[in-house]
Amino acid sequence: MVIVALGDRLRSDSIHRHLRRRVDVAVDAFEGTGAPYLLFTGAATNPDVPRAECEVMADYAVSRGVDPGRILLEDEAHDTRGNGYFSRVLVDEHAPDVETVSVVSSRLHLERAAYIFERCFGDAYEIDTGNAVDPEPSHDGFSAAEIRRLRRADRAFFDGVTPGDLEAIRLRLADSNPAYAWLAEDEG
Repeated sequence: MVIVALGDRLRSDSIHRHLRRRVDVAVDAFEGTGAPYLLFTGAATNPDVPRAECEVMADYAVSRGVDPGRILLEDEAHDTRGNGYFSRVLVDEHAPDVETVSVVSSRLHLERAAYIFERCFGDAYEIDTGNAVDPEPSHDGFSAAEIRRLRRADRAFFDGVTPGDLEAIRLRLADSNPAYAWLAEDEG
């Protein structure tokens, strides 16, 4: 099993409360399962903050006692689709024998994230979503209506793509989001 904690837009160079809660849940799952890796995913998505979400998450996890050698950083993902795609690339590279990926995010976001990770990882992997962070009234994440809209868009994005087909997903990412345009030139 690999534990994958999804980032959340930074407001400053330090970890904010909601993201800290995600990391706390991920670290607890990591310690409780004996997973070989704890993967943090998230790019520098706030132009006012020069650090990537995954870096801030890893710093906090290390402060909680996690061995830095067991942390994988994914700093290219600008959205949940990117989280799924780039996490799959890292899992294939560092833990090719893993069969279960446990995704940690907010409870409201996990159903959407599970669908994306199932499509990115394919049938050879089990996607576990049992480690959720409850929403906070003060968190300015997506509303339930926005999540529904995004889920419809995700279904259209993956329409016709065989689950686990990283090449097809890479090309769709390159075509759908300017942050991933560089993937069109990548050979995979």
